[in-house]
Amino acid sequence: MNSSGPAVPEPISPTVGRRWLSQEVRRLREAAGLKQSDVAKRLRCNAAKIAHMESMRNTISGPDLEVMLALFEVPADRVEWYLRLAELAKEKGWWDGNRAVPDWFSLYVGLEWGADRIREWELGFPPGILQTRSYIEALVRSEDGPSDVEVRELVEARLRRQEALWRPEDPLWMHAVVDEAALRRRVGDAEVMREQLRYLARAGRWENVTVQVLPFVVGPHRGHLGSFQWLGFPRVGDPGVVYLENQRGGIYLEEVDEVAMFNGVFESLAEQALSPAESADFLSELAKEIM
Repeated sequence: MNSSGPAVPEPISPTVGRRWLSQEVRRLREAAGLKQSDVAKRLRCNAAKIAHMESMRNTISGPDLEVMLALFEVPADRVEWYLRLAELAKEKGWWDGNRAVPDWFSLYVGLEWGADRIREWELGFPPGILQTRSYIEALVRSEDGPSDVEVRELVEARLRRQEALWRPEDPLWMHAVVDEAALRRRVGDAEVMREQLRYLARAGRWENVTVQVLPFVVGPHRGHLGSFQWLGFPRVGDPGVVYLENQRGGIYLEEVDEVAMFNGVFESLAEQALSPAESADFLSELAKEIM
């Protein structure tokens, strides 16, 4: 059987590599008409191990992958690509083991680093990937008890994430819709706020960044339940991932209907928000009001 699927680009993040490999193992298994228990029998393991492979909970080893590719009758000219992907998936990203990136957030950073598009709705603060150094530092210092070393590490980690926007090849495309409340909430002193607002106005003029403001005058809207991010990836048929955050950590949604619902909410918010040009003017005027 031909289970090669569409050609896909090499991911630039080990985390995205692990995600793609897990997705492909499941796709190939289903295309071959096999159950997880069938694959487990060939690998001489239990079905739970296969389920964990397909959900990114377990890393897929090279030997296991070779056995599965043979079982799925993957064409020889595609086997090498899958084996390269498995090697990439074992690598460590700059965020892995970074003290400033907690374990629960490491998955998000790895996905963000390998995404090619992000849609972000923000109720609380400007998007982290569009925050200035001084704003980040003021925000971090507002939390309980970080040392100067911890503050410096947290600031540098968030700034490092922003490098995805400036990749010389295939930079990240960002579309942010930000609630007016997030822009008026005071973080740091007046100069910190003015700098942040002006930076957002400038960033919204970059070719790969769109910033829109949802003003108070809009009234009730579909984003009132909380902030969220949708991360898209350069792979045909990949619906992307929706990320939600709460006090206990992050939640990732990948079911097609769930992702479609959140994209629908985002499009509704973008339609209600000020245009990019109007938003830039709004941000510039708001910066002048800060005292």
